[in-house]
Amino acid sequence: MAEAKSDDADKNMDSCFNMRPVTERERDMAQQTQVEFDKGNYSACVSILNKLTGSRPDDPKVTLNKAVAEYYQCEFRKTDDFKRVLTDVCAKANLTVDGINGLDDVDQCVIYYNQAVVLYYQKQYNAAITLLDKLFQFVEPMEESLARKVMFLLVELYLTTRQPEKAMGMLTFLEKMLLGNGVKLQQATEKEGSEEKEGSTSETSALDALRPQISHYKARCYMMLKSLKSCKRELKVLVNAVGMTTPVLYLKSQFEYVRGNYRKAIKVLNTAAQPAPKPTSKTGECLPVMYYNNLAVIHFHMRKHHLGSFYLRRAVQENSQAVKEFSQSSTASHPAVTIGLSRHFELLYNMGVQLLHCGKPLAAFDCLIETVQVFQVNPRLWLRLAECCIMAHRPNNNEDRNLSERIEVIQGSVGSGIHRKLILGTGAKEKRLSGDSGAIPMASLEFASLCLKNAMLLLPTSNTPLSVSSPSAADDMGDCRSASEGVLIPAPPGNPMKMSEVANLRCSVLAASAYVSLCLNDHLMALRYAEQLLWQPRLSGAHSYIGHLYVAEAQVALDRISYAIDHLNADLLTDISTVYPEQKQDSERNGDKDTQDQSETKGALYPWSPRDLQCAKAIMQYNLATAHAIRSEYEKALVNLSKSTQTIGLPLPVHMYFLKLYLELMEGHRKTAQNIIKEHFGHATPNRG
Repeated sequence: MAEAKSDDADKNMDSCFNMRPVTERERDMAQQTQVEFDKGNYSACVSILNKLTGSRPDDPKVTLNKAVAEYYQCEFRKTDDFKRVLTDVCAKANLTVDGINGLDDVDQCVIYYNQAVVLYYQKQYNAAITLLDKLFQFVEPMEESLARKVMFLLVELYLTTRQPEKAMGMLTFLEKMLLGNGVKLQQATEKEGSEEKEGSTSETSALDALRPQISHYKARCYMMLKSLKSCKRELKVLVNAVGMTTPVLYLKSQFEYVRGNYRKAIKVLNTAAQPAPKPTSKTGECLPVMYYNNLAVIHFHMRKHHLGSFYLRRAVQENSQAVKEFSQSSTASHPAVTIGLSRHFELLYNMGVQLLHCGKPLAAFDCLIETVQVFQVNPRLWLRLAECCIMAHRPNNNEDRNLSERIEVIQGSVGSGIHRKLILGTGAKEKRLSGDSGAIPMASLEFASLCLKNAMLLLPTSNTPLSVSSPSAADDMGDCRSASEGVLIPAPPGNPMKMSEVANLRCSVLAASAYVSLCLNDHLMALRYAEQLLWQPRLSGAHSYIGHLYVAEAQVALDRISYAIDHLNADLLTDISTVYPEQKQDSERNGDKDTQDQSETKGALYPWSPRDLQCAKAIMQYNLATAHAIRSEYEKALVNLSKSTQTIGLPLPVHMYFLKLYLELMEGHRKTAQNIIKEHFGHATPNRG
């Protein structure tokens, strides 16, 4: 879910006029420039600074102040020029970014802050965080207004990079600092005269104006931490402070979305004012894009994937139109806040996932393959691409029950009447592989194998140290810490993956890798992937089930029938659910009986097959019958196949049908084989799901 940013945020640039002028005239000029800057008269401010630069050309403070004023004057359009001046200022002050620990003047902090702001708007978030983390060490001796801006920017960066624990710790520190200053101001008011009292009152009102912004950030933090009670409390505070503004409504809609109240989330989202058709130069955001994307995400979780893809198409159209109109609005360079205006690749990623759930693998593949150039470090993306290739190769399992598949065994007939004989063929025909190298991006199994290898390489190993943040606001966070522990690696444009998510994703990648290897007749690699899947410590019942099936199939192909039979014991099968162990523990702890059912059906491409334990055992018995048939143990094969067919029912899948026909012929039951052909050819082709 995207969020609307508040329009009343503080200015992101700062200036450092707290220098000691050499003369009284220069001091007066510096004070006048500060006055003009605060009023927004940037032209007058630049004019005075030009005169001051003439008398102090080598002063880095004067050079920086002039660059900041000119940057405001051009409405933050000349970002490259501003970065160039920052580099010159660092050279004049003998400063480097790596040498920030050696600061000898607190006034120099403003240089690094301005660099961090530019990095933020250029979406270089990690570089900006690294810079501000070092700068935060000097926050206490720093000027109060600059210290607040540094901390607010750090909070925004932490939330942008999905680090709510660190953001909450920074907000707690910021509140303590503001509260301490409020106590000092109150004491000063009691001791000093009316003149000091007026100054203290203005400072207190300025601090009160920051509290809604703090509540907004805290609500976002609690929402990321899934601490919904605390989030609801902060939302009430925010509504009482600023009312139902557009950012607040989007935040409330996201709150209902996180709670699972999807209809209410749509209702709240629709109560917001009609989105402006053009992005604003203040926030650099396009509300129509956010609106349609949020609707698509909500409908995705309501399992209305076709409707969700419709809204995503609207979002892509609005995004393209906004970028086009904004580019044509001015020939000059664009403001820094609009550098990240286009959400093209994020929308394409959402569209690809949505289309995959719609059962349109080729269209989904075209969307997802385009996002690889931006999100190539996301293992989820590579798995989704592989799933597109697998679905294009085999859309569903209902094809096995088609009459056209069963009739292929009849190659022809000779004679007539009672002397008529059927000529049987080889049975089911496997789909031909493309034969491409896999290096060509196309929806083939060869390319799926490459995608799955990339996904596995991007997943951290089990001995990778956790990157868990320890916020200083542990007491204030309450029970939300456990919900956010174990963040390991980023997976843009989604949330960073936690330890449990990494383990679950590894199981999915291994299962898909084993299936693709079997389809490519690479049985040794299939056996390796399937055995690795069974060795995973956190394994769902469904993954354990297909892991044993894939191991058995690979062993049969490698002529290790005895080992395959060991994995095909249907009596040991007790669970085929798609719920992971930690989800089961949570449902048992909460006493929620519907948690497992919701986890199994949420976002499924197709209903998990087999749907029940008896059907799963029947499929395993069919595979066991196949193994016995290969070893010429036809009686055992017939016993297991009979048990399987009783559960599966008519019409039989094509492979079961061919196996039954083969076994009857091998046992010399020609009459029974004829009856099987007549019986199964009488069933019509079922509709596809």
